[in-house]
Amino acid sequence: MAATLSQFYPWVAVDCPEVPVPLMDDAIRRGAREFAKISYALVQDVSLPLVVSTTDYALTLTAGTELLSIVSVNRPTSPTSTAIVFLEAKSQADIDKQVVATGPPNLYAVLETYPLSLRFYPTPTAVETFLIKTVVMPTTTVTSVDDKLFGWYVEGVTAYAKFWLMIQPNKAWSNPDGAAFAYRQFDGRVADARIRQQRFRAELPVQVQMQPFS
Repeated sequence: MAATLSQFYPWVAVDCPEVPVPLMDDAIRRGAREFAKISYALVQDVSLPLVVSTTDYALTLTAGTELLSIVSVNRPTSPTSTAIVFLEAKSQADIDKQVVATGPPNLYAVLETYPLSLRFYPTPTAVETFLIKTVVMPTTTVTSVDDKLFGWYVEGVTAYAKFWLMIQPNKAWSNPDGAAFAYRQFDGRVADARIRQQRFRAELPVQVQMQPFS
């Protein structure tokens, strides 16, 4: 299910009168992206079929989303094991300095590219499917967002949208004091979202832009 941007309008318009629809849409998209980016509120499970002799893979995500972070990578089954195996996260530099090897991958790195993709080590020698738990956020062009952002997190998304609009100078909706209050409200709703994740015992994501070990 998805929530359209227009569903958020009343929550923003009550404090930001006379905002044109295109600007309202932009503010709500920014709010949805910023909330998802900081709270890790949107998680997707992605199946990734491996190809023999291929190390780098792009993930196919739900339309309108982009990869923000990786929570975990696991091998549900494999030719060499019937147990679930979680791969170890490394930096791209750490993967690249490994001695060339082939076999069931046990390491992965998020590549320092856009869009983000994954590199595995050793190079796969068998066809198998990995399960990737990802954290995502809406893209910059969406017209609708995951309904969790409306059903659970509407106050957080719209608080950031109001902040973004109110900091604009010389507009009918300009309000520096209101912007400061809206951002505090946004921070509070992000904290609530992280508490919700802890209550559901959700895993926290690893850092996407991994740095080489010193």
